[in-house]
Formats: sequence, structure tokens, C-alpha cells
Amino acid sequence: MLTIEERQRLEALDDYGIEELFTSECESWFTADVACCDKCVNDYLKSWPFTEGTEDFQNNSMDIEHFYESTILRDCYTLEDYKQLMQLVECPRCGEALTGYFYPYSFPFQPVDCFEVILVELMAVAHESPFVLLKHYFAAQVFDAIEELSKQASLKLIAEHLFRARIAEQIEICTEQEFDVTPKEYASEGRYNHAGLPAYYLGSDLQTCYEEMRQAECYIAEVKVTKPVKILDLSATHENHNKHSDMLDTMVYSALVSAKHQDEGQYRPQYIFSRFIADCAKYAGFDAIKYPSTRTEHGCFNIVFINTDIGLGKGCELIDVHTYPPHK
Repeated sequence: MLTIEERQRLEALDDYGIEELFTSECESWFTADVACCDKCVNDYLKSWPFTEGTEDFQNNSMDIEHFYESTILRDCYTLEDYKQLMQLVECPRCGEALTGYFYPYSFPFQPVDCFEVILVELMAVAHESPFVLLKHYFAAQVFDAIEELSKQASLKLIAEHLFRARIAEQIEICTEQEFDVTPKEYASEGRYNHAGLPAYYLGSDLQTCYEEMRQAECYIAEVKVTKPVKILDLSATHENHNKHSDMLDTMVYSALVSAKHQDEGQYRPQYIFSRFIADCAKYAGFDAIKYPSTRTEHGCFNIVFINTDIGLGKGCELIDVHTYPPHK
């Protein structure tokens, strides 16, 4: 960072106000503010992992020199002066000067105030004493919101078929039973279930299942849900839960819900808050949770049935079994 004296010296050389000009051009180009820079992007995505998969974030990264060549800034400064004066323009996230790439991005919702502080606090509780999450005020707000949403929600039929994958090399004989709910004795901890308490995970399409299986060759069952169910929808919260949509979207975009599993064996701290959400939803009377996939393109989703009375032959019907990727 610049010292006070260095900043004053550069400001004396700046005839046009580069900070205001840069911000104005960025908003004009991207209709977004700078979210982070190349020095802090990894930390940003650690807090907001779902953002990485969004088209706006992927497409909007920009080098300061290319930005200079494409905007009014080139009419105000020589490239040499511009690069020198860009030391006055700081990344709003880390406070470092923008000297390389920057990432213009605005969330499609209003994030909860001071959420990254909340995230750190919740992660500390989750690591040290996960069963007292409700002592944190944000977790208590989530619990209250889910209870309220359950009272407003109605039973609905799922029109589209869903899909459930099994890794091909783990199956000797491909039977219907292989695609039912995992038996309790084999149920490991998942994003929305505790170890020994299985849930029924289904994907929106074949590719989503394949990606969730880390691109291993799979058998994928095509499943029809035959009974109406009550779903907590975290995939399109503004359309479904307008009152609480900002809070729910904040969760979905953040590491609380969308952190990727890092294959750390049985230790899965990134699943603690999402399992808390599942407990809240089950307690409130929801049958299932619909949530965006963290491994496929925007718009793909998973549905996890947390009602243990739902499975093959109990509200779900096996339609077909596919091999994936298809054999050529």
C-alpha cells in the first residue's frame, strides 16, 4: 500500500481523478463494481464458491491494460502515466492497488450485511462445537425462516424425471435396489445428511450426476417422482421465497452451502451448515431440498429427499438405467 506521502505525490500528478474515472468506466462497461483482484480472488472464491460457476464472473475478468485501451482512460492518460497512477485505485476487498487483473461482479441479490464476518464466526462454531450452531443469531434466523416457509409451502408434483448415479465399477449386477436409498449401515456423511441417516440424492440430468461422481463411468437411473412433495427450493429463491430470498441466496452463494468437498476422508466441515439446514427443513416438515449443483453449469440442480419414507416403490419409480458417458 502507498504511504501518505506517496499517495499525495501521485494525486498531484493526476489531472483527471483516476479513481472516479476508473469506477465510472467499470460501472458503465460491466454494470458492476470491482469484487476482487488477482491478489485476493482465491480468498473471495473461498468465501463465495458458487460465484465461480456463474457466467458473469467467468466472463468479466479484465486486465488493467486491456481496460485502458478500451475506455475513455486512454484519452486522458498515456499508458505509462496510467499504470503509474493506477496505484491510487485500490481493490475494495483487499486494499491493494489494481495492477493486474480485476473482477467486476455484483451479486444478483442483496447479501446479508457483514456476511463474511458471520461466515468466519459460523465456521469456527462448526469446527469446534457444531451442535450449538443455533446459539449463533444467523443460524437462528435461518431456522425461523425455514419454519415460516414450510407453513407457506404446498405439496407439488415434480414433472420432470430425475436421475441417480452409481459408479459402474462398484456394481457387480445392476439391479433396481442399487438405485434406492442407501441402507443406514452404509450411509456416509453427505452435504444434506448425517452419517447413518441416509437421504435420497437425485440430479436434474445425466451430466450433473456424472460430474457429482467426479466424472467416473456410471450407471445412472432415470427416476419419476409419483407423489406430491413439499420442497425447500434453494435454486430460485427470489421466485419462490421472496421475503427471505436475500438471506437464502447469500447462503447458497457462500461457503456455508456451496463449498466443494475436498476429499478429506471422513472429515467434512464444509457440510456442517448444509446439514444444519437439512435438519431445520426436516423438522419444519419439508420432504426435500432443491439446491444448485456446485460442479456443473448454472441452472443444473440436485434434489435431496430428506423424508425417509420416500424412495423407490415409495413415491419414486425407476424408469430406465443409462450408462454414462454413452459407449461409442
